[in-house]
Amino acid sequence: MNKIIVEDAKTVADAAINWSIFENRTVLIAGATGYVPQNFVHALLQRNDGYGSRIKVLALCRNKGRAQARFGEYMGRTDFHLILQDVREPVDYEGDIDFIIDAAGPAAQKERGLYSEIFLANVDGCHNLLELARSKEAVLLFVSSVDVYGHLPEPIRSQESVSGSLDPLEPRNVYACAKRAAETLCLCYKEAGVDCRIARPVMILGGGVALDDGRMHIDLISQMLAKKKISLTGDGTPRRSFLYVTDAVTGMLTILAEGTAGEAYNLSWEENEASVLELAQLMSRLADAEIGVEYDLSHRQDPAVTKAVNQVVSDSAKLRKLGWQAKYSLREAVRRMMAYYGACRI
Repeated sequence: MNKIIVEDAKTVADAAINWSIFENRTVLIAGATGYVPQNFVHALLQRNDGYGSRIKVLALCRNKGRAQARFGEYMGRTDFHLILQDVREPVDYEGDIDFIIDAAGPAAQKERGLYSEIFLANVDGCHNLLELARSKEAVLLFVSSVDVYGHLPEPIRSQESVSGSLDPLEPRNVYACAKRAAETLCLCYKEAGVDCRIARPVMILGGGVALDDGRMHIDLISQMLAKKKISLTGDGTPRRSFLYVTDAVTGMLTILAEGTAGEAYNLSWEENEASVLELAQLMSRLADAEIGVEYDLSHRQDPAVTKAVNQVVSDSAKLRKLGWQAKYSLREAVRRMMAYYGACRI
């Protein structure tokens, strides 16, 4: 297993979380082979190894080969169980389940053309997991996105009570609309007595993403490795919040342990904000090889450029009140992500 992934798992396992909530319990992670949710699997099993927490981990995913690549060394462990199925189908598991983390659903930019699959994986998938939570009397965490805020009337840090405009007939909004719809489903089930909580993470930095994934920060790394330069298709001014993957995972576990049913929590750190140009320049400075930053004007009129939200940053006060605190600065988060791909040394 990659050294960075191993270190990250130990960081989460050693974090100041109320681990007693999870001891001797069963946790199901849906979408387990994704680059963020895989960290729950690694960290919970590391917690068992290091602290004897006896957490049973159920990894739900649909691709056996990808599961083998991510979790091959765990096969045969009594505290690990693989559930192979599509989350769009009802989930049938005979044993007890205490916590469910719904991190399923395509998020990669390269998959954004699969509109119906994106929508149904998020909405039908959430529905099936909420039904499972109801039958098992489990606590469910739905991993949403800051994309649900849409276009705010003015450039502010979004708070959980704020809602901007989101055109449901714009193809690039399918993912955000699916997350909004799934959040509403969580509300419906909460009113029916199911304990479900919502996390709205900003852009999460970390290793384990395919280099052709299409997400902005991964695209920058891909360019660095292939071309020894970074080409920006826009003007570089859009501003984003970033969070290292271990801080995101500890934040979500904090919501599961300490959060309130029916509530949404932003997952961000106000200090880790940067424009696209600033992020590219930081990567250029940290790289082992000389990397230039330039502009590619040929894509300036593409909808992906012209319709991008100019600012996506959020307020983390609500989550911090639960005792959570981010650990990694933007510089260190970028350094660790780049080290995973061999673009720099720790």
